[in-house]
Amino acid sequence: MGPRFPDMSEPYSKDLIKKAKSIAKDLGIEVRKGVYAGVTGPTFESRAEYKMLNLLGADAVGMSTVQEVIVARHMSLPVFAMSVITDIGIREDENIITHEEVLEAAREAEPKLTTIFAEMVKVL
Repeated sequence: MGPRFPDMSEPYSKDLIKKAKSIAKDLGIEVRKGVYAGVTGPTFESRAEYKMLNLLGADAVGMSTVQEVIVARHMSLPVFAMSVITDIGIREDENIITHEEVLEAAREAEPKLTTIFAEMVKVL
């Protein structure tokens, strides 16, 4: 379906990012651009892992997006991705991240992401 070693020097389409940012701005939805680190999961990262990823320059961390982007780029598909920051990662020593908190944050963000993606489809 594509090259054995796809070029990942620019995995995300600048054109699609530009369109999404414009749509979000028109809708009054705040979006940010950053460095997304991918880990294998399926676990929440340890404090040491969050610290390491932060030192490496990651702004966000997730479990599946990077692998999915690699597959899409392998197939020469243009790629655009959005992520919801569902937890702040490094917190007080005794504060535990729960799956319920993550799901709640995702539920709250879902209408905004759905709107942006629906508008993206219209302009494509």
